[in-house]
Order: sequence, then structure tokens, then C-alpha cells
Amino acid sequence: METETAHPPLTRPPPLASSWDAACGALAQSLHLTRSDLGARDADWEELLAPPATGQDLVILKRNVNSQDENPCFLYLRCDPPGGEEIVSIGILSSARNMEVYSGEEYCGTSRGKNVCNVLDNSEHEKIILYKKYLKLESSTHACKIKLLSFGEKQCVFISKVVVHVRPLSANSSAGSPALGSRIDLERVQTIMESMGSKLSSGAQQLMNKVIFQQRCSQHDLIGLHIPCVKPPDIP
Repeated sequence: METETAHPPLTRPPPLASSWDAACGALAQSLHLTRSDLGARDADWEELLAPPATGQDLVILKRNVNSQDENPCFLYLRCDPPGGEEIVSIGILSSARNMEVYSGEEYCGTSRGKNVCNVLDNSEHEKIILYKKYLKLESSTHACKIKLLSFGEKQCVFISKVVVHVRPLSANSSAGSPALGSRIDLERVQTIMESMGSKLSSGAQQLMNKVIFQQRCSQHDLIGLHIPCVKPPDIP
């Protein structure tokens, strides 16, 4: 007799914080958590980032009026406890058109928003355009920050949903790590070497060209650009 596989219950959602001001506890209400072992696939994002229900309140993030700096709006996510789960992908439905994702200080990618709907915010009494943005990380992480980008100097950002797709941290998670050299700007290294009068052997130059080629293709895939990568010619 076959028995169904029991899935572990969803853990506590990762804490969500913002560099801009929000009403106490309001931002956490916009957070939705999905897990890979519960069947959430990339195709589910259309449903996960669907327009909000009529009358649903939006979370308002406001720039600190006392700040002299033009600080951008950041969201911060961290899986709790560390090591239990890792973030695989992120989707946001908000008034910010685009978003950039960082793991620590390392840039992970950019997602350009798609216009989903117009809603009337009850508190501000104005029409808000909501954009959905989604990014699958090349390398999963237990913590990240999201920079919300809007055209013009906006004093507030309206958040409808922040959807985080996580998976349990496993021993083979390192298999999804980027290839050697993907975190190093090899083109800059090559420029510095040439400025110093150094020259690679033909074999080393051929290897470097191949790694640079792989880096460019990986970056295009990460940010959703379908740009053909032209393989560099082999050096005799």
C-alpha cells in the first residue's frame, strides 16, 4: 500500500525589513512564503503576483523626511534560523517599476517590472500603478537586499506583495553555486595585466576568453536578456 510523502510544514517566514519608514507590522503582512518541495514552480508566479483583491490596503513605505541624503528604498530578507532554508527567487508587486537584488554587496540581477493594474489607495486617495517583478537567483542565499527603483524622485513606495520562494538547505546546495571565475571581473584583470606589460601564453589567453564568454552568457540569463553570446575565436 502506497503512502503519501509527508511534507514538512512551512517554517516562519524570513523577517522582512525596509530602509524606509512603514507602519509597525504592516510590511510583514505583505510577505508570502512558498517552498520548492510544495510544488511552487516558475509558472506559478503569474498567480502569485496577481492583482490584489478589491479594497485591499497597500503597505506604504515613506522616505524619512529628516534625512538629508537621497537614500534609495531597500527591502531586507534573511532566513531564520540561518542555515535552515535558503532563498531561491523573489517576486514583488509594488508601485516601484524595477528592482535590483543583492546578496551582501554582490549584485545578483535586475528585474524590469510589468504593468499589472491600477488601484486606488484608500489612505492617499490616489491612483497607483502596480508592477510585478520576479527574479530567480543564480545562486541561492540565506539573506539578500532588494533595491526598489522608480522613475523620478518618489517620496513613497506602495507594496502589495513580497513573495519569497525558499527551499530547505541541503548538502548538495553547493551544486548550484556559480562556476569558478563567475565572481571575478576577468576583463578588468586582463586590462590591468596589459597595462603592466604582461602577456598571457596562448593557452592561458584561450582559457580566459572562454571563461569571460561563460560569464557574459550567465549574466544575460540572470537578468532575462535573450542576447546571443558570440563565442570568442580560439587563439592559435
